[in-house]
Amino acid sequence: MNLDSIWKRRQQLHLKKFSRYSKYIFNDHFVLVLLFLLGALAYQYSEFVKTVTPDFLWGKLLIVAIFSGSIFIGKLATFLEPADQVFLLAKEKEWGSYFSKAKKYSLILPAILLFFVAAAAMPMLFAGRTIGASDLLPIYATLFLLKIVDLDLQELGLKIGDKKIRRKNKLYLACAAILSVTIAIFFNPWVAPVLVTLYTMFLRKKVQVAYEARYPLYQWEQMIASEEQRKARTNRVINLFTDVPQVKSKAKRRKYFDGLLRRIEGNSNSYQYLYARAFLRGTDYSGLFFRLLAIGVLLLLFTPSAGFSLGLSLLFLYLTGFQLLPLYFHFNENMLYRLYPTQHADKFAGFKHLLAYLLGVEGFLFAGIIFINNSWQTGLAAVALNAGFVWLFIQFYMGGRTGKREAASY
Repeated sequence: MNLDSIWKRRQQLHLKKFSRYSKYIFNDHFVLVLLFLLGALAYQYSEFVKTVTPDFLWGKLLIVAIFSGSIFIGKLATFLEPADQVFLLAKEKEWGSYFSKAKKYSLILPAILLFFVAAAAMPMLFAGRTIGASDLLPIYATLFLLKIVDLDLQELGLKIGDKKIRRKNKLYLACAAILSVTIAIFFNPWVAPVLVTLYTMFLRKKVQVAYEARYPLYQWEQMIASEEQRKARTNRVINLFTDVPQVKSKAKRRKYFDGLLRRIEGNSNSYQYLYARAFLRGTDYSGLFFRLLAIGVLLLLFTPSAGFSLGLSLLFLYLTGFQLLPLYFHFNENMLYRLYPTQHADKFAGFKHLLAYLLGVEGFLFAGIIFINNSWQTGLAAVALNAGFVWLFIQFYMGGRTGKREAASY
């Protein structure tokens, strides 16, 4: 089996894995949140663009920083396995074509992202009378070429074991990116791609002269460690939406939450204490709750529209409640839990109390932000709507969603 066939097989396995998890990532709830998020950002951005004047200097500098930083998004996906350094080490000279394919594949997603970043910045540049619509092409070409250079340096780094040299090369690229983007925005967009092309030619000549003879062999331990880190980051992102076998959640002590737990230690409902412990000490449910809370708060802070804010508040309350429902079944596989000398009705009551508390805190915080951004009447309306929604969700929706699965598990 040659390296080309190995690459094709590993790429197919990667795409198969992504297609399997994509239905969980791009579920209806996430797509709904994404639409609201993009809608809110687009509305705020359009309102902001109306205020931009030709002397909008700091905005142009911000775009330079965003463009320059965006080229470093996306790592070289090599799909290497730990066994490669043992069984495929003899094919050292053939790995060049393998990594060339890896580089081309790793360019796809960053190229799409860079296009949207460039397109999103164009309205601000139009309003600032900096460039015209036809200048999107050279700006995108500049970012695209810079990303190719970044992947070239990542491929070069596979042979360079010295971290200082890799960091120095990355610093050179960052300086070249800032210079090229600054010229594109402040002077002439069509000059920047030419400069990047010249820089690429110079860099490749320098690499050929300075590094190829000095670093002829691949640093296998470094390459495999880097690929394992890349896979771990990808799995952690997927684990936000569904369970990934490669990601193991860990329980954390979190003594700073003991004060909250003491309030329910004397409660006769043991399930309520168990669910509170599982929520606070686990990383899955508490992390999910605080992430949704943070996203909702940020969106509401930048959404002055009263009606849109009220709808956004209800949407995030629903999403939070829906995502926390699996906590109800957290102890179902624990036999000691089933031996508890308690009534089964206490389980539902304990979870309902915890979920009502969490959604109540979230709803009250959302209402407070709406009150700050709008009038006190809108704030009171938010309190009433959020409280009513939480009550309906707890009393009706939660029971229907958990009842069938609970009956099947017993």
